[in-house]
Order: sequence, then C-alpha cells, then structure tokens
Amino acid sequence: MLDVTINWNETLIILFRIFLAVLLACIPGIERELTGKFAGLRTHILVCLGACVFTLLSVYGFEMRSEVGEYNGSIRPFIQNDPARIAAQVITGIGFIGAGTVMRHGSNVFGITTAATLWMCAAIGMSCGCGEYMTAIIASLATLLVLISIRRLEKNVLSKRKISYKDFEISIVASLDACDNIELIFEKSFKKIYRLNKKLVNHDELRYSAVVTTKKTLKEINEYFKDMNCIESIEIREHYE
Repeated sequence: MLDVTINWNETLIILFRIFLAVLLACIPGIERELTGKFAGLRTHILVCLGACVFTLLSVYGFEMRSEVGEYNGSIRPFIQNDPARIAAQVITGIGFIGAGTVMRHGSNVFGITTAATLWMCAAIGMSCGCGEYMTAIIASLATLLVLISIRRLEKNVLSKRKISYKDFEISIVASLDACDNIELIFEKSFKKIYRLNKKLVNHDELRYSAVVTTKKTLKEINEYFKDMNCIESIEIREHYE
C-alpha cells in the first residue's frame, strides 16, 4: 500500500496562503465587477488563486537539488532543478489572459486597465504562495487605491483638459473650378491629413476623398464647406480602421 504521510503544519500554511489569495483577489475584483468590466470578480479570483497554487508547487512540489561536479579541472556545484522556474512562467503566461480583455474599436483601446489588474492579481497570488503576506496585502490595497483614486482624478481633472481627437472621412463632389479652394480649406483646417485623393470625372466633376484627424465635431467640419456653392455633395463620417 502507498503510505501517504500528511504534514499538517505545512498543510495549514498552504490552506492559509490559498485563502488569503482568494480574499485579497476580491479587493480589485469587486471594483472591476462594479464598474462592469470584461474580467470581473471570478476571473480575478481564479487568476490570483492559480498564481498562488503554481507558486506553492514551486516552493513545496519541487525542491532545489544541487550536485558537485568537475568543470574545466575544478570542482563546482551544479543546480539540477530550480523551483523558481514555474513561478517565473506565471508572469509571462498571465499575458495571454490579459490580452483577451483588451479590445480595440477604431482609435480607442479598451481593457488595458483590466489586463493590468489581472497581472497585479497574479503578483498578489505569487506573494501569498511565497509567504510574503505583507507584500500581498499592501499590493492589493495599493491596487484598489489606484483604481479608485486615479479614476476620480481622470474624471474630475484630466478629462477636462484632455483633447479628444477623432478620425473623419470626408467625401466631396464638386466642380473643377473649386479645386484650389477645397485644397486650401484642407490645408488651413486640418493639421493631420492621412489620405487625400482626388479624381476628375467627365472632364468637369472633381471628387475628393480624405481622412483627417481633428478634435472638431461633424457639425464644425461641415461649417468649413457649407458656404461653397460649387460643392454638389459632401459626406462626413467617423472613420475606423
């Protein structure tokens, strides 16, 4: 029969570290859940718990062994296995989960903060698995402080000073005589023009297609062209790559 001997002191330490990892993961997890992010409470708990378990396996499952051997005529110690290798892979491996929470819509990117929070949860779980309790507690409280206080700073202070730029696609059909005037408006009104194409149709019909970056609204852009009688039609819309 297989003789299984349980070290209850070690088992209680492991249980406490796992419980602490779950408890501390709730601190940023609840904040993400309440703000309606893609990765909520369960995801943060599982990430923190997984990082803790992997670290526990590194600490208790694989003991470091070293042997003495001869190298270039001298006797040197050689490390056969390093338990820190498993824990090291958690740092890079968590990136795959974090990447799944990042989404791009046009020029806007969402989910980076949630991905960073998951990365922090992995660090908290590893701290619990190593027995660095104060590090884990301080890190979880610091994460919550950043998520709440910095959001208020961004909302109340930074957002008022932030200039929001958007990409707009402008299509114009006009007479050939309006060529110089239209190009002049583009040069004076838009500092960033990614694409400007013009085509002559039926000898006298000029077609413009441009993508510009500006902080102006659709209505404000339309003001640049509305007084030009030579323009037959104009279409302005937000552009997403």
